[in-house]
Amino acid sequence: MAPARCSGAALIVGATGYIGRFVAEACLDSDCETFILVRAGNASPAHAAAVDALRQKGAVVIEGSVGGKDGMKAVEAALRAHGVEVVISVMGGAGILDQLDLIEAIRAAGTVKRFLPSEFGHDVDRARPVGARLAFYEEKRRVRRAAEASGAPYTFVCCNSIAGWPYYDSTHPSELPPPPPLDRFQIYGDGNVRAFFVAGSDIGKLTIKAAYDARCINKIDRALPPRLQFDEHERDGVAVGE
Repeated sequence: MAPARCSGAALIVGATGYIGRFVAEACLDSDCETFILVRAGNASPAHAAAVDALRQKGAVVIEGSVGGKDGMKAVEAALRAHGVEVVISVMGGAGILDQLDLIEAIRAAGTVKRFLPSEFGHDVDRARPVGARLAFYEEKRRVRRAAEASGAPYTFVCCNSIAGWPYYDSTHPSELPPPPPLDRFQIYGDGNVRAFFVAGSDIGKLTIKAAYDARCINKIDRALPPRLQFDEHERDGVAVGE
C-alpha cells in the first residue's frame, strides 16, 4: 500500500501502543508533520524506547494526557499552538472513555478537520459481543456517539481482527503472567466462523489514507481484504506453516 498524501499536521494519541506505533510510523512515512502525545513522568524502558524511536524518525513529542479538565485544556492549547488538523486516537483499555475529554478539546480548539477515534477492530455498532467484551464495546459506542455529535468531521476505521495480535483465553499474550503455550492452539466454538485478519502495518497505512481522504469524512472505512479471510482452522494452519 502506497503512502498517503498528507496536508495538515496530525496529532496521534497513544502512539506507543501496539497499533499506535504502526499508525505513527505510517504518518511519518507519508511525510506528514506528526505530533505524538506522551504522558509525562517515569516510563518503562520499552515505552521510552518507543518514544525515542518515533522522535528519531521525526515525530514531535508533546508531553501531556487527555484525562481530566487540566489535560483537556492542555491538549486544546497544543492543538491550537501547532495548528493540528488531524487527530488520531489509538488509546485502548482503561483509557477509552478519556476520548470524551479529547473530543471536547477538539471542539474547543477549532483547528481540527478530522478526528479518528480509537476503533481499528470490529465495527462496534454491528458486533454482538458477550461477557467482559460487551462493556468495552459499549464504551466504544459511547465515544462514537460523542464524535458524531461533536460537529468535527470524523472517520471510523474498522479492520476486524488484527493479524500478529493473537489472543489466548481472550487475553493478549502481553497481559499473561506466563507466556501462552506455543505447542497448541485454542479453538473457539467449532472454529468455522470466518474473519478478516489485517496486518498492523496495513492498518497504519489505511488509517493515514482515510484521515486525509475527503471521501471518508463522516463514514466508516472498513478493511475487508478477501485473501485475508480465514476461519480459525485456516488461520492456525497458516501460523504453523501448513
